[in-house]
Amino acid sequence: MSAPAAREAEESGHGVRIARVAGIPVYLAPSWFLIAVVIIAVVAGPVLQTRPLFGIGVGILQALLLLVCVLAHEAAHAVTARAFGMPVLRIVANVWGGHTSMEAVRSTPGRMAAVAAAGPLANAALAVLAYAVAPLVTGDLSHRLVEGMVIINGSLAVLNLLPGMPLDGGQVVECLVWKATGDRNKGAVVAGWCGRVVTVLVVLWFFVRPVALGQGIGFGSIWVLVIASVLWAGASESVRRGTALGKLGRLRVQDVAERAVVVAPDSTVGMALDHPDIVLTTDERGVPCLVFGAMDLALHHDVDRQAPVSAAVFRVPDANVVDAGPQDGVDVVVAAMQQTGSGTVVLTSGGRAWGVTSVDRINAAAERN
Repeated sequence: MSAPAAREAEESGHGVRIARVAGIPVYLAPSWFLIAVVIIAVVAGPVLQTRPLFGIGVGILQALLLLVCVLAHEAAHAVTARAFGMPVLRIVANVWGGHTSMEAVRSTPGRMAAVAAAGPLANAALAVLAYAVAPLVTGDLSHRLVEGMVIINGSLAVLNLLPGMPLDGGQVVECLVWKATGDRNKGAVVAGWCGRVVTVLVVLWFFVRPVALGQGIGFGSIWVLVIASVLWAGASESVRRGTALGKLGRLRVQDVAERAVVVAPDSTVGMALDHPDIVLTTDERGVPCLVFGAMDLALHHDVDRQAPVSAAVFRVPDANVVDAGPQDGVDVVVAAMQQTGSGTVVLTSGGRAWGVTSVDRINAAAERN
């Protein structure tokens, strides 16, 4: 695939590229149009019988206004991250607002908290500016738009500052716990539980309370439940991720490794099948990155035991040949798997292969831990 074609295929997975902010591509996901339709329906509904075109026009402008406010929020995240030297890959506007993809290299609790807080603070500044300008604006349409700026930006600022994952305020909570304990994974768990509490409070205040007061269940109530389900899912994922990574942090390489031996490429399959350890052999460079597929071969009775072992191996990526001793943490192993997508790692020490591990062994050890 040519480079332009590859870039086009990659971009198509995020939506339509509509702009660049400080060189960062901005995409509009197809799902964004769903929230646009909802906004148009809500805004146009009250005047649909008397001024339908006006109502639809204002609804479209309010939807575009929301898009601008969301992009301002995400651009603040992106620019702040870039200022701290973090590579920013893209900004995507979607049905739930937006998302900024970045690589959190050289991150610290303070830097990550600043990146998280930048978005809501940008919306708060825009809300204050619009509120100050509102008395100077005349005309029905202009006043509605400025009023929309105040409401949208104010809502985005307040909502995102709530102290629970997956909101920006939850990321600040994660960073505070990370700073206090030195354990980012513990921060993710605490922030996730805070997010669950925030979700319950949102449902109680905006859904249960109105129903208890005798108010009917309308579109707004249903939308509250939809938002709450997204918040709960994000909070639960933060708890799950923090717990899982916390377990991995306690594992040593020796907890997940199987012993391995390196044999010459012309060794026989029969010898490899009979060997008690995992059998590796070397490639044309002399690198021990070829793993004998003993389990697969053992399922077949007509295996040629005299065939060279090099005919029954699979190659692991170079990045999956990891220099790690038995007492090292498994983070370098997991990082290699994540980088390549390959679930097998050859372990070396001083250039000599001594073991093999896999994603299944790591998961099993994490479950036991």
